[in-house]
Amino acid sequence: MKAKPAGLFLAACFSLLAHGFAEEFIIAGMGVMPKAWDKEANFKTLERYAREAAAAGAKMIVTPEGFLDGYTSNARLRKTTYTREKYFAIGETIDGPMMQRVIQLARELEMYIAIGFAERRGDKMYNTLAIFDPTGELVLRYSKTHSPGEIDTTKGAEFPVAATKLGKMGAMICYDRRLPEVARILAVKGAKLFVVPAYGSDSKIESETIMRIRAFENSAYVAWVNPTRTLIIDPEGNVLAGKVGTEDKLVMAKIDLDFEDEGNLPDRVPQLYRELILEQTHGNADQ
Repeated sequence: MKAKPAGLFLAACFSLLAHGFAEEFIIAGMGVMPKAWDKEANFKTLERYAREAAAAGAKMIVTPEGFLDGYTSNARLRKTTYTREKYFAIGETIDGPMMQRVIQLARELEMYIAIGFAERRGDKMYNTLAIFDPTGELVLRYSKTHSPGEIDTTKGAEFPVAATKLGKMGAMICYDRRLPEVARILAVKGAKLFVVPAYGSDSKIESETIMRIRAFENSAYVAWVNPTRTLIIDPEGNVLAGKVGTEDKLVMAKIDLDFEDEGNLPDRVPQLYRELILEQTHGNADQ
């Protein structure tokens, strides 16, 4: 593995002093199908699997996309039951009663919980992933930035990276992983773990192939958590653990975010990439 330049090494030391020493830990992905429109049932399912994961030594558990409400944001998928009013009614605020129960569970089990949910902020809805640490603190909130089919969902506009005691992590949600720029932004900001909850698009190329590439090209671990295909992938693109199929199952693997290999990131030449940020319309790029 490549050695870090002195400046990066010192920065890493200060980060460790501020956030504690990163160490090897077990991460668990919930390859579990939630029930649409039933937050109570889905919380109980989360509680069951979180307890199982904690008993097995896991320090972090990740749910699929929109797990708390059963991924109700996609009007095309829920077309027989979906209405705008029903969707807004099931929305949960970041400090709402269900999220308080998630916080208490994180504290009790002393683990990180990454939960996908339909988030209501005032008069807007977001497809959000929230990560709470073992003290119940919200360490990362990411809202899906690319959301076709989610007609009443406001797109997120930020790509946060959290410095935690486990290491630096960022998030994508389902469709976001199709756009390589999202993962690259997280990597440039120092994320060593991409938490990627998902619900649909479960072909091998849509999930395993793309996510192994995202891991390899950005030198980061990936936790791809879909109800029917859940994978933990290392920075070299190897699948450490996984499950495929409709059986509900926890997928667990031991990972360590305290590594120095930056892959090809130091070889980037950003000043040559101006064309990537020029405003374009589909099929008619302005030169």
